[in-house]
Amino acid sequence: MTIKSKNIIAIFAVITIVISGLIPFLTSSPKSIYAQTLEEQLEQIKEEREETQEKIKEVKKTENQYRNEVNEVEDQLLGALEELDGLNQRLSEAKSEVDKTTIQLVLKEEELNKIGEELDEKICILNDRVASIYKNGNGNILAILLKAEDFLDFISKLKLMNLFAQQDTQNVQLIKEKRYATIGLKKSITDLREEQKDHKSRVEELVAQAEQKANEIDDLYTDKKNLLFSTTANKNALIQMEKDLEIQEAEVTRILESYLYGTAPSGKFMWPVAGRINSGFGWRIHPIFGVRRFHTGIDIAARYGTLVKAGDGGEVIRASYSTGYGYYIILYHGGGFATYYAHLSSIRVSVGQLVDRGQVIGLVGSTGWSTGPHLHFEVRINGNPQNPLGYLQ
Repeated sequence: MTIKSKNIIAIFAVITIVISGLIPFLTSSPKSIYAQTLEEQLEQIKEEREETQEKIKEVKKTENQYRNEVNEVEDQLLGALEELDGLNQRLSEAKSEVDKTTIQLVLKEEELNKIGEELDEKICILNDRVASIYKNGNGNILAILLKAEDFLDFISKLKLMNLFAQQDTQNVQLIKEKRYATIGLKKSITDLREEQKDHKSRVEELVAQAEQKANEIDDLYTDKKNLLFSTTANKNALIQMEKDLEIQEAEVTRILESYLYGTAPSGKFMWPVAGRINSGFGWRIHPIFGVRRFHTGIDIAARYGTLVKAGDGGEVIRASYSTGYGYYIILYHGGGFATYYAHLSSIRVSVGQLVDRGQVIGLVGSTGWSTGPHLHFEVRINGNPQNPLGYLQ
């Protein structure tokens, strides 16, 4: 795998991790929690959704491109493997031919050794006869001939001795010719064997080149598949993100629409819990992030598990969990008025439920971005945060 491919895969992996860990829309950042109105949140969600849809289109194009490249390289890999298989078959045949020729060469060498031994034996006999004649002289031959009983016997013995001499000479000559022929055949077999060895070496070289080519294509195929896998994962994460944004858009739209019905409360809200205010409404240094942020409500100090009561009668339009608010509840009271109750340890109501003034809706906790148990309380009109102190009795 190339360094460039590994870097691309790493980038896609990081994108996938970031997208999969996106925080729900209402509390996606400290700014969105403490400064944005619902209208601003809805506009932001719509923009993010449009951007995500464009990214999905782009990543789908990239995915199709990588898929086509994977298919193309896969075809190349199959062709290279078929070529390698054919060359291996040729190599196997070449090895077989070399082995057969080697066996023939061994047999011819054995035959040549036997012929050589036979020739040596014939030459030795002939030499012995010549040596005997030389040592004994012609008298020995005459003695043999004089022992003939008559003239015909003399002629017969003479012819027989000439025949023996001729046969010895002919045998030696035949053996020599046979030896020369065998030597020639052995040479031709040796030449053929060397040619076959050269052919085998050339095929082996082609096999090595084909194996290297197949390995390179296989590495490329793996790289392309990894890129395709990462791109597909990125696409799926973007699609899931777009679905989440769609749900979030519908939810914020529903909340905004809920502000259009009912009449505003005639009096002021009751305190949801009894306690001192340890952080007021307005600009402040955030206790966790250490930066200047707008605080959209008030923090009321209370012990963990203290009962949280509805500031007035209304409908539960949100009862959920988010990273910033932790467990929180939104009550709509009519005429655009809504109250928020955040950092709860538990929720005692459900969405759509109608509650009465002073009814227990949850318990104080320290969930979300919180430094200790307290209740974060907000008053909003048409989604815009107001100073709760101006609406509490």
